[in-house]
Formats: sequence, C-alpha cells, structure tokens
Amino acid sequence: RDRWQEMPSDTPFYSSAFTRGIFGRGKTGSPKKATGNITLRVVLPTLRPDETLAVAGSGRELGDWKRIVPMDDSRFPEWELTLHTAHRFEYKFLIADRKTLTPILWEEGANRTWGELPGAGEHALDAAASPRFPKRRWRGAGTAIPVFSLRTEEDFGVGEFYDLKRLIDWAAATGQRVIQVQPINDTTMTGTWEDSYPYNANSTFALHPQFIRLPAAGVVEDDEYRTLRSELNALPEIDYERVNGHKLRLLRRAFERHGARTAARRDYKAFIAANRHWLIPYAAFCTLRDETGTPDFTRWGGFARYDRKAVDAYCRSHSRDIAFHCYVQYHLHTQLSEVCAYARDHGIVLKGDLPIGISRTSVDAWLYPHLFHMDSQAGAPPDAFSAVGQNWGFPTYNWERMARDGYAWWRARMAKMAEYFDAFRIDHILGFFRIWEIPTHAVHGLLGYFNPALPYSADELRGMGFDTQGGRYTTPAPDEHTLGELFGDLAGEVRATCMKEGRLLPAYATQRKVAARFPGDDEHQTRLREGLMALLDDVLFIEDPRRKGYFHPRIAPHSTHAYRRLDGERRATFDRLYTDFFYHRHNRFWQESALRKLPVLLSATEMLTCGEDLGMIPDSVPETMHELQILSLEIQRMPKTPGELFADPAHYPYFSVCTTSTHDMNPLRAWWE
Repeated sequence: RDRWQEMPSDTPFYSSAFTRGIFGRGKTGSPKKATGNITLRVVLPTLRPDETLAVAGSGRELGDWKRIVPMDDSRFPEWELTLHTAHRFEYKFLIADRKTLTPILWEEGANRTWGELPGAGEHALDAAASPRFPKRRWRGAGTAIPVFSLRTEEDFGVGEFYDLKRLIDWAAATGQRVIQVQPINDTTMTGTWEDSYPYNANSTFALHPQFIRLPAAGVVEDDEYRTLRSELNALPEIDYERVNGHKLRLLRRAFERHGARTAARRDYKAFIAANRHWLIPYAAFCTLRDETGTPDFTRWGGFARYDRKAVDAYCRSHSRDIAFHCYVQYHLHTQLSEVCAYARDHGIVLKGDLPIGISRTSVDAWLYPHLFHMDSQAGAPPDAFSAVGQNWGFPTYNWERMARDGYAWWRARMAKMAEYFDAFRIDHILGFFRIWEIPTHAVHGLLGYFNPALPYSADELRGMGFDTQGGRYTTPAPDEHTLGELFGDLAGEVRATCMKEGRLLPAYATQRKVAARFPGDDEHQTRLREGLMALLDDVLFIEDPRRKGYFHPRIAPHSTHAYRRLDGERRATFDRLYTDFFYHRHNRFWQESALRKLPVLLSATEMLTCGEDLGMIPDSVPETMHELQILSLEIQRMPKTPGELFADPAHYPYFSVCTTSTHDMNPLRAWWE
C-alpha cells in the first residue's frame, strides 16, 4: 500500500540539512534483517537524534499495548518495522526517548487498524501511513562569517578551511546548529587586492587557493615558512596580495616535490575523473590568464573563443601547469570535505552562498558564452544603498538557451555545491523572477530595465500621449534651466562642446563614452563627467535592446527634469502607467518565469534553500517562495513592513532565516556599539 504525496507542509525538514545534519543519525549501519509477513514503513524527518519513532498496539508481537516497539531508522528519514502475525491488530505511532523508550508524544486520533492479512507466501508492505502528530516547531541558532576572517595560529595570514573546525566546536558547545559562509570560489584574476571580492569568481566550481592549509598540501614547515607565517599572521589586517602570492609560490614548490606521487593516488584519480568537465578548462583558463597577464579571454588571440581541440592541445603542451592547478584543487577539495564530515559528525550544518551572477572574465563565460547575455550587465534598481542603482557588471543569463538542455549548467553547479554544503542562500532570488539588466554602454543602474518583461509598444505609448518618435522621451533634451541646474557655470562649455541642436553629440551619447572622455578626478573633469552622466539618466523611457519599438518606463523617474516638464494631465497618465508596469503588469508573468527555473534548482540536490528576498519585491515573490517552501530572509535593519525602523522577529514567518544584518552591513557588535 502506497500513496501519492504532494509537497509536504514541512518540506524543509526533508533536506539534507536535517536528515544528514541536525536530525541525522550518523553511521547507523545496514537495515536490520527481520523476518515477518507485515512491514510498516513511514517517512518522518522531524525527530531529534535522541528520539525514535515507535509503535504500540494490540496482539502478542506488540505486547497488547504494554510494550513500546522502536522502528528501524537505518534509512532515516525512513522508519520501518516488520512484524509476524496471523491476527488483525490495532496500533498507534508514538515518539519515544531513544534510550529509555519512554513515550514523549502519541499520535492523535483513533487507533489504526490492520485488517487485511497477507496470504501464504505473501508479504504486506504499508507505506501509506502518515503519523498524526501535532506540529512541533524547531528553531535553531547559527553564525554567518566569511572564512577569511577565522584566524588561528596555524593560519598563513588568512582564515582557512581547517579553521572552520574550531568554529564548529564552538558552535556545538554553545548550542548552535548552522554556520553560514560567504562564497568560497576562486576569484583570482589579476593577482591584486581587487580579486578579494567573493562575488566575482573566475569559476563557479573551483575553490579559492587562499583557503588551503599549506602543510596539509605538502608544503614543508621550514624556517622560511615559519618566519613568513609569523610575519603575515601579525599584520593588523589581511594582506591579500602577499598572502596569496606566497601561498601559490610555496604550493608550486610542494607540487614539484609531491605532484607525481599525488597523481598516482587512487582518490586523486577519482577526483580528476569526477570533475574533469570543469577542472581541465579551469586549469587551462588559469594557465592562459597567467601567460597572457589578463583574465579577459577576448584578448587571448586564438583562444578568445573556447575550442576543445585547441585547448586540449594547449593542455598537453603545458601539462605541468595544468597538473599544478589540478593538484591545488584536489587538496582544497580534500580539506573542505574533511571539514564537512566534521561538521556533520557534530550536528552542525554548513550553509553556502550562491551568487546570482558570474564574472564576464570567468571560465564559465569562456566555456559557455551562449548561456549568457554578454552584451548586458546585471545590477539592481535604486535603493537605500544607491540612489543611481547598482551595476554589478555581470552578464545576465540566457534562460531560454539554458532551458534547452534542462538547465544542465545549473544542475552541475548545484551538485558541486552540495558536495560541501547541506544548506545554501540564493543571492538575490529576485534574479530568478527577473533580473535588472543594464546595457553595456551605461554605468548607472538607473538606465536598466527588467528582463524578462512586458514592455509597452510604441503604439500603446502613443495612445497614452507619449509619442517616442525621434527619440522623444528616450534621449535627453535639456532646456536652459536643466543645463544650469546640472552644470552651473559650465553650462555654456557643455552646450558648445558636447551638444548640437539641443541634443548630445554621438561622442557623448552614452555614459561609457563620457567616462572615457573625462577620466580625471580634478574638479573640472568630475563636474563634467557627473553632470553628463546625470543628463543621460534624464529620460522617461528606455527602448528594449532586443525588441525594437518596445519601451520600459525608466525606474525612479519622478526626480528627473523630463518628468517635471510634463503638464499635469500627462504626468498623471505617466504615474498610472508607471504604477501598473512596476507593481501589477508582471506579477503572474514573473511568477511563471520563476516556476520554470527554481524547481530545477531545488530538485537538483537535497540542500535546504533560503532566498535573499530583499529589495523591490513584487507580490509574486513571497507567494512563490511560500509555494516552494523556500525560507525567506528577515533582517532587522531592513524591515519588509513599510514604516518600521527595526523589524519585530515575533512577526516573522516560521520558515525563515532571521538575522540582525547581512555581510553588506555592520556586524552585531558594531551595531550594538
């Protein structure tokens, strides 16, 4: 007997964060061999490790209600009990203390009845039962921290994966259950401090060499090593360039000494075989980056476009360099895997961070350019942090192309992440509904638009009184008052140098061109640059780059001169179309967009999912997250209720991760002080 189960109301508890971590049973061994003719099987993930699911009931096997019979949890969260009986019986499930079998909670409702008995030679399996226990609400505490900031005396100037073990010990001792880290992927591009931004990885699969414990990777602890370690650890802040420069130099030396012996190991060969699809292109990318002095593959000549045959030949001719990068990734994988096992053994869940974007100078962009819109940039609309919006510079996803192979790149990315984590945070979950896309010619996020979207056609806008022919409302057309406000005493220079017949000349027609024309930081150049940037922002509509003749209303237009020049009736019309566009027109459209993608991510692994749902949130976002049971992110300093200064945790939804602040804000101690 079985039954179809819709998504349970407690789906998060079926994730590996609970089944292997918080409620995990450790090494339980093989299922017990039991003879009988009736088996009860139940899936129930919400029991603590010191609890057991049990059965009490009538009949000799169950002791006529005088015995508590524990079920086997060798396949947790599956529970199983096999009985041998020739008589009908009544029974109930209950939760009992694992050691003493003292009842903790009996299921509600009438007794269950086993009526139909199996015939001779038959075995009856009942997998349809769902225990009727009242809901017990589990809550857990944890700490979010970047790995680089974990410091011990064994470090080499920066926090390393092995330092997580001490944090795990502390978390377990203080009753915490979760440790969240920032992205840990390799971000090495230029070898300078600019590489330290963790959300701009050169690979969504490779781990960052800075987190490696050198002696465990074959580096000899000689006088040079000890002197450098003491010097780097004594610095008041991390010297990103020196730390990583020395680490790679010492790893090269260790590789020359141990590389051949390591390559002969069975686990090394298994690692290479399992990760070849991303590892070899990554190693080639790193070698070409170092050889050419740039991660910008468009400047690699014959290797500007990834060609497998050419890259394979390159790898053969640079076999030592390729092998070195594989050697480093193998040791990083081994060390982090050891930490993950340590965390699970201590009942601690490691939670990773899934950045929404990929770098346009990354292995992923080099290998799969067809999966990304390389002619655009991802960012965010204006908010409390940035009046002109945010421009992250990442290419946006070509979701239509990704869908053709069932989102294989995403599934592979998630599978790699699940090797180390049992929970993860989706950075900017809004990006799976729609992304804020900015043309590559723009600098400010104000000139972005949502993708996907349902822009207005030129005919629709004309019918509402906005004729966009000739660039009206879509290109700046400043009057004398506007020029005076933006440039002051420089207005005449701008009019004479940068404009003709009331419009900007082609050489000043985009923000990238303006930035290139006025790169200096003296007062004169800065005023011209910032004024022209603001002038280029001064439009009411932005034409869709992929659908000519279709237009998006510009975000936050009410402070523009173009808006203030509208008469009262047209201003009211614009307000109506703006409100409809940003708050109503796309609700179901964006929900359908997300429901094509998010279930693929969720089903790719068993990790617990939390979505960073902050910013300009359409109504469809919380609806979809609730439907898919993705945990929301609740931040006291960014309340979701208008008018609140600090959010009240008493009003948070149960399925949520709540925190005082994020990695973009002051930590708790600084906030308190």
